[in-house]
Amino acid sequence: MKRLLSLSLTALLLFLFLPLHAQEDVTIKNSADLESLPPEEVEMPWEERVKIQLDKLAREADHAYYHTGICVWDLTTDAFLWGYNNRKVMRPASTQKVLTAISALSVLGAQHEFKTRAYYTGSITSDRTLNGDIYVVGDFDPMYTYSDLKELAQTISDLGIQRINGKIYADASMKNSDLYGNGWCWDDVPSKYEPYLCALMVERGKTYPNFSGYSKDASFHPATHFAYVLSQELSSLNIYPADDRIAIDYGMKEYGHNGRNFYTNTRTIEQVMQRMLKNSDNLHAEAVFFQLANLNTGRHCSWKDGARQVENVLRKAGVATSYVEVADGSGVSLYNYISPDAQVAMLRYAYKTPSIYQYFYPALPIAGVDGTLDERMRTGNAYRNVHAKTGTLEGVIALSGYVTASNGHQLAFSILINGVLTAKVARDYQDRVCQELAR
Repeated sequence: MKRLLSLSLTALLLFLFLPLHAQEDVTIKNSADLESLPPEEVEMPWEERVKIQLDKLAREADHAYYHTGICVWDLTTDAFLWGYNNRKVMRPASTQKVLTAISALSVLGAQHEFKTRAYYTGSITSDRTLNGDIYVVGDFDPMYTYSDLKELAQTISDLGIQRINGKIYADASMKNSDLYGNGWCWDDVPSKYEPYLCALMVERGKTYPNFSGYSKDASFHPATHFAYVLSQELSSLNIYPADDRIAIDYGMKEYGHNGRNFYTNTRTIEQVMQRMLKNSDNLHAEAVFFQLANLNTGRHCSWKDGARQVENVLRKAGVATSYVEVADGSGVSLYNYISPDAQVAMLRYAYKTPSIYQYFYPALPIAGVDGTLDERMRTGNAYRNVHAKTGTLEGVIALSGYVTASNGHQLAFSILINGVLTAKVARDYQDRVCQELAR
């Protein structure tokens, strides 16, 4: 008996004097192992076992000050697995991008192109003068760079033009004139998270020549700025106005379809979607959203046109859209509302549609590896297993995506948390749910 007490005391002392990080490693490792479960649960079928653990987490959420909604669907058996407040409507934050991405892949396809086109009107004379105007027509390419614009300027030079007896016009009429999203906070614009929404921009609408920040001048317009930068680049290539002024005059004007197309720069939905989902890029998401919006309008589309397209796909996925509010494509808007059930329905729809899933799934952040999940779930069975879109707004933390359970079944899940004051608390809770799903 004394020997046993001595051994127990020794073990306790060794544990107490272990470095703190070593104790944490033991805890983290055991939390993902079956050995940490009560013996009676180890012998249970996976489905029964995971429901017991999720029920415990639900009871914890019952006593939390914030609001939580969770839906889990077994994609392998195509059956509802578990839910908690799963029909409650909540703000999705950037998991709204899940709806935008799946809708775009469903309606437009991964190879649909954003096309920035340039035209000239009139004619080029023998003395290398363009008697006409240059129009650049935007298609809301969020990735259009300064290098792209310099290439456009060089293409104009390659046409043999040395003088322009006319103007440079920017045409941003693909969408309406609203530069910010529906329900965006006015005191946060323009910024990295709430950028200009304009169909023709260079370097996300940041200011020339360094493109290091956004103009706070109320008269600033990204499309006019695009034309100005092009005018400056043409000057650097010794292309001047016919009246020998320093730089070519510029402005905004809709193209009238009476010129010659000499330049087209393209990017695909697939290219734009990588940063949109991995890095939760709001500008990329809104660009995709307005591609949807512009499908049937041609010009001057609005967020309402995009919302209708997303709602059509939601209905195709089996969602009753009377309980959904689509206000933008990125999730920045405070007017977006959806339930965990509806988000999972879209994830199911994507999973069952190979032309969507083959592009959507690889673009999602991977737990502990990349994107907005690179610092989360870096241990346990969720590590490298969870592929999901994060969402963060003031008071909102969300996570929706896929995970493979230990029985080999693929699961779709959505965890929406609203009214939370500390983001870490909500993220830790979501991570524990994911670890249980992966166990």
